[in-house]
This record gives sequence, structure tokens and C-alpha cells, in this order.
Amino acid sequence: MSYQPTVSHQSLLAIAADLIAGNTTSAQVLIDANPHGSNATWAGVMRKLVTLAHALQSGQPLIKSAFSVFKEDGNSKLPFTAFSSMAVLDCGGWGACESWCYSKSAWRNPNAAGRQIANSMLLRSEAGRAFIAAEFGRIKGDVLRLYVDGDFHSTDNLRFWMDLCKARPELKVYGYSKSWSEFIALHLQRYEFPSNYMLNLSGGSKWDSMPAMRSIMESLPITRGVFAAYQVDRKHMVSKAYQSKRNEGHAAYAADVRKAAGKRVFVCAGRCGDCLPDGTHACGSERFRGIEIAIGIH
Repeated sequence: MSYQPTVSHQSLLAIAADLIAGNTTSAQVLIDANPHGSNATWAGVMRKLVTLAHALQSGQPLIKSAFSVFKEDGNSKLPFTAFSSMAVLDCGGWGACESWCYSKSAWRNPNAAGRQIANSMLLRSEAGRAFIAAEFGRIKGDVLRLYVDGDFHSTDNLRFWMDLCKARPELKVYGYSKSWSEFIALHLQRYEFPSNYMLNLSGGSKWDSMPAMRSIMESLPITRGVFAAYQVDRKHMVSKAYQSKRNEGHAAYAADVRKAAGKRVFVCAGRCGDCLPDGTHACGSERFRGIEIAIGIH
């Protein structure tokens, strides 16, 4: 078996920050530690990211990225096309959520982390954004989750994505965000948000204790409502009751979420596209505008 070094979250974030800034030195250290590592190893992933960094620095149009920009094949929990960037580094609004960030669990897989880093790199360059725009135009599905990991890291980045949404009005785009300052900044510029984008206000941000910020965000025409996470008994996580309404114990889990919320909420069924009887999803539904959707911290 080939050598695969363990990379801590702290080290990975430092390497990712360097790559996003165009510095490949720390990534090269992992490559040198396992020079013949396959693409499934950290060394193999870093080789691809270093190659991408050099391509972006060349000033030439980008022919391909280190990883596919959009994940279109879906999975059991998310059947829609999805986009991610580097969690934490691209999440300027993070607060309490940093301690239980779901995205970190994906970092056990070098390729999952690599896709996040690669997309963050693309978003920082003109050639990279042009490549993303071209790939966006090729999306075959009719629903896109923007973002799964990461968030809008700047007002310009937010405008870039909103303009892309406008270019494909037939595509239904939804997401969760803590980048409230970026949304408000764009709103103050009198920007007209796309009608095919629906925003869920993600809980656990640094803005949670600022009611004025929340009030402005809730007034935006794109905002569906709040998506909040509550602490519940860990037994629901161990039993996987939180992952699907079809799993044993889901009813008890949902009751505990409502109890923790202390109010009437719609409990996330776990699998996107599986929470409503017609195969649609509450987080992207006009019918759920203004209704809080809640999930247990897992």
C-alpha cells in the first residue's frame, strides 16, 4: 500500500490558503513525501492542484481544472447538481458552526478536499471564473445547490454567481449562506437578484445575535427563510435516524428537534428531494417561504 500522510484540518487549511493565494510550496512538501502516490492520495491531489495553480498563473485561458467544477451525479442525500468551495476559508460569516462544520468530515477524502480547494482557486482568477461560467452553461440537470461546502467569499463573488443564475433562468438554484454582509452590500448597490435563486439563512453564523442584520436578510426577495441546526441527543446520529424519514427512530428524532427549537418548525428529512410527497424539496420551495426548517447538529 502506498504511503498516505495524515493531514490535520489545521495543516490542510494552511495548504489550501497558500494554493488559493498562488503559493505551491506547502503543497509540494506533501508531494515530495510521497512522489509516486496515486491520484487517490494527498500527494496525487496536490500534484493536480499545483498543476492548476501554474495554469492559472500562466495568463492563458484554462483548458481543464484539477477536478470537475460541478458534481452532477449526486448521491443518496443530495440528488441534485452541486457546487462546493473550500469550507471555513470561504466562509466569512462562520460563527458557532465552525465547531461542528459538516464539511470537515469530507476532508478525510483527499479528492473531496481537492475539489473544494480547486474551485476556490478558480474563483480567484479571471481565467478560473471564465472556466466556471462555461461549465455552468453545460449543467444538464434542472436543480443546482450553490453551495454545499464553502460560501460566497466576497461581494464580487456573489455578483458573479447571481449573474450566472440570470443567464440560465430555467435552472432552479438554491443554497444556504452565512455571507449576510455580502448579500446586504450587493442589495445596497441596488442589484436585482435573480428570480430563480432561493436563499436559506444558515444558522450558526456570527450574525445570529444581530437582529438588524437578520431583518434585512429576511426582507430580501430571494430569501425563503431560516435553516437552523439544533443540538439533539447523539443517539439520533448514531442510529442514522436523522438521515431519512424512512429510518427507524426518525419520528423521535424530529420530535427532539422541535423540542430543542422550542417552536413549530419543519424538520429536515435528511435527504434532499425526499421531504415532500411530490419529490420537491422544502428548501427550494415557494410554499415554505417564511417557515423555519430545522435539523439536528450531526
